[in-house]
Amino acid sequence: MLTDVLLLSFDYLSTIIPYMIAGVVLAELVVELGWVDKISFLVRPITGFVHLRKECGVSFLTAFASPSAANASLKDLHDNELIDEKELIIASVLNSFPSIITHWRTLLPVLVPLLGTIGLIYVGILTLVGLLKTVIVAIIGHFILDGSNHSVAEVAKTSKPDGFVDALKSSLVKSRKTLGKILVVTVPVTIFVFILMDIGVFDIVSEYLKSVSRLLPVPVNGLPVIAAQFASKIAGYTIAGNLLTGDVLSGKEILITLLISKILTSITGLRIIAPHYIGIFGPRLGMKTMLISFILRLMILIFITLLLLVFL
Repeated sequence: MLTDVLLLSFDYLSTIIPYMIAGVVLAELVVELGWVDKISFLVRPITGFVHLRKECGVSFLTAFASPSAANASLKDLHDNELIDEKELIIASVLNSFPSIITHWRTLLPVLVPLLGTIGLIYVGILTLVGLLKTVIVAIIGHFILDGSNHSVAEVAKTSKPDGFVDALKSSLVKSRKTLGKILVVTVPVTIFVFILMDIGVFDIVSEYLKSVSRLLPVPVNGLPVIAAQFASKIAGYTIAGNLLTGDVLSGKEILITLLISKILTSITGLRIIAPHYIGIFGPRLGMKTMLISFILRLMILIFITLLLLVFL
């Protein structure tokens, strides 16, 4: 069992750690080269409204390529005492929206062939949930952040490096401390989560939530979709596509079933995002950031699902 857990953990860590390293080094490199002001205009409307540093805007842009790298760069700013806890949490929650956009490339090729227009609507609703979460957090940030902080470029009174090579060397040196803190937490937390998965803790939770699903406003024929999604989302989408094609369930029923399934499986999905947040931000700050982002998203998803149940 231990061997399997270690292999799975290694496979997962080998996927995310390079992005974490790249994120921290990139954050330092951008500052060293003085690029913050040059690219911050792309997200200036967001950072200006939310009262975030320009560097947090750079992190937001990075999230379109890698959420892990983006959050790792925020952790680097926090470790250097250039952003406080409130700024880090708000910036991290904002960074979750670009990751939704990047998921289009995996969702659309599966959902559109299987569910057609219903698949597009489903992806649209998930995107809307992420957008609403971003808007809410941006408004909160506008009122709770005072905007008095200066950018890193203004705070760090260091001499500019002679060139790219010197800047890269300097950023690698400055990144070591932050990366050490991240990896010391990430590795054991990841192994612990995979141990819980291997001994069946999350399977028990899944079985309990499956039984709860019978009490929800889902057609009886839609229950296999929910049950399948606890094991594989693609399996759930495939069953939903077959039910839709065979006229067993209507488009509305399929959509409601998928949304309720998303609500239920989101809870067990914490096993995937927990190593990410705790590994990067540490146990206390990681759990706090993860739960704020997760609960807010879940509440919006439930609200939209209820609206569809009433008005659709």
